[in-house]
Amino acid sequence: MVKKSAASVPKAAEFPSDEIVMQEEVVLNTYDECTDYVEYDDTKEFSIVDYCSQIKVAMVNESTDKMTLEFDITRIEAPIANALRRILIAEVPTMALEKIYLYQNTSVIQDEVLCHRLGLLPLRVDPRGFQFPTEKVVGINEKGVDCEEEPTGDPARNLIFKINVTCTKNRNAVPTATDPKQLYHNSSVYSRAFEWVPIGKQSGNYDKKNVPKMVSDDILVAKLRPGQEIEASCHAVKGIGRDHAKFSPVATASYRLLPTIRLNAEISGEAAERLQSVFSEGVIGIEKKGAKRIAVVKDARKDTCSRNVFRHEDLAKVVQLGKNKQHFIFSVESTGALKSAELVVEACKVMETKCRSLRKQIEALLG
Repeated sequence: MVKKSAASVPKAAEFPSDEIVMQEEVVLNTYDECTDYVEYDDTKEFSIVDYCSQIKVAMVNESTDKMTLEFDITRIEAPIANALRRILIAEVPTMALEKIYLYQNTSVIQDEVLCHRLGLLPLRVDPRGFQFPTEKVVGINEKGVDCEEEPTGDPARNLIFKINVTCTKNRNAVPTATDPKQLYHNSSVYSRAFEWVPIGKQSGNYDKKNVPKMVSDDILVAKLRPGQEIEASCHAVKGIGRDHAKFSPVATASYRLLPTIRLNAEISGEAAERLQSVFSEGVIGIEKKGAKRIAVVKDARKDTCSRNVFRHEDLAKVVQLGKNKQHFIFSVESTGALKSAELVVEACKVMETKCRSLRKQIEALLG
């Protein structure tokens, strides 16, 4: 049963200015009249200090391995939140395999495909201890040969990983065995086959627990059969995702607005059960009120904004859906080079550098 209150459901114009209105077929109040800054007042001088003092960051959830993070940022605007997201994806640097010196490849995978696969293997290396490459490693000569000899590598700019795997028959295999892992040695090449080769004094920069390596030992690189071999020397460099996706430090970096749900009437009995079923699990709870069981908003954060509630005419009249335009829920999943929290800090540093650069350019124009 839906017991309507005296007050009617507010119209879009009556919603808070910092809240998006979600109706059955349209979304309203998606922008502000003057600026994205909600409390903008053109009669007062804008203060960066006052603005920044209102920004709040709250950690919500972090995985045990520190590679997945969920946090909230409030009192900022969509352009700033989106800039942080884009920087996380495309401008926080990492190390990745750039040059593959392939000495032997008799597998069924073509050379160029294999090299591309190797380049996408994520490395567990802190990129902050390296410099960006300043020039091409080796240029193409007049005969079109890309490289005649493998370079030694620069300790300040490169990491070298080597792989040398040959598949052979397992002469001790059971005669009835059919599994290639039982019939052959090294039938599958995994990322654990790569060995880091220090350049110069690099070995002194790492302890035994934190040496450069692949993020996971169980990434399948290729499958071999007896007589087939892969031998390569792989040089890693520092780069950013804007240049190539292999340098992107995150598997995903996204944000969404905090959903808001208001019940403008008491919903009980069968209607409360229906209301609970049309939302995601955990959004709507049912509590006892005397002899009745009424619906309450338990956790709007879990709502996926499906708007299924508008399929029920009686519920649609008393349920008010929206999103807080200044409450951003961020999800960041690192590929393994750095912890997710460290990536967010690095992204903020990149943004700060960009702002300082822009400020200098503006001052130069005005000066």
